[in-house]
Amino acid sequence: MRALIPESATMQFSDGSTETLTRDEAVAVYLANRSTMPEKRLRIVGGRNEFERALQLHILQWLESQEQPIHPRVLIIGDSIRMRQADATGYGLHAYRHLVDDFNITHIPHNTENSGLVLHFIEDWLQDSPAIVHFNAGLHDLATVPSTDVLPPWHNTIPQYQENLRRIIAAIGNSGARKIIWGSSTPAHDGWHNVDVRTGKSRGVLRMNADVIRYNQAAAEVMGEHDIPINDLYSTVVERGLEQCLIADGIHLSAAGAELLGRAVADAIRSAWAH
Repeated sequence: MRALIPESATMQFSDGSTETLTRDEAVAVYLANRSTMPEKRLRIVGGRNEFERALQLHILQWLESQEQPIHPRVLIIGDSIRMRQADATGYGLHAYRHLVDDFNITHIPHNTENSGLVLHFIEDWLQDSPAIVHFNAGLHDLATVPSTDVLPPWHNTIPQYQENLRRIIAAIGNSGARKIIWGSSTPAHDGWHNVDVRTGKSRGVLRMNADVIRYNQAAAEVMGEHDIPINDLYSTVVERGLEQCLIADGIHLSAAGAELLGRAVADAIRSAWAH
């Protein structure tokens, strides 16, 4: 499947006037967009503006057109590392492409962010009764704001993070899913992520790779309690090289990184289903 890139977008202003954006402008707006929790209820179309909704609807229609009653259903839960679509640097579409011939796929057309948000919506996402769930949360949970004692609302301490994961696992288990796979959080490049390369100033959100390691270890403890296999996406990126797998913001995937993890996620799902 070719990458989905917005060709144009129409912006509507409060006075009712509109402005048509070119492809390059549309991509820039898409990448800058952030969604809020109430808007995430618009799962059917996803996103905040018409062209992002069109992109997500395109993905949903494509997956629906490939559905076969005999195929097991897969649900992949993850943040922007999974779903970043406009520049094809999320692993989700790559995983779908490897899986779609043999599995039905439930697509979540937005960033599932932190473990608290996953817990908030997990019952909704399980309504399709997936047989296999591959899930991740962590990069939002561990994020802080530099030079302030104020924590962002999506931050979770490790004890709260672990409790959220336990409750998510319970919900998935109660849904009747036959296989659960945990994907570890991918690394942060400290030198790239926490300094804006355009300005040389600290970014508004701080993620340190040492915290990624701590939260991955905390998640691994919970997965061990429930005998849930871990798809070690962190090590997959480290072994290939952060400079090759991440873009300049030091957290999101390059095209090569997205393709690498898409294959890793698809392989983990196929292996789990076969055993």
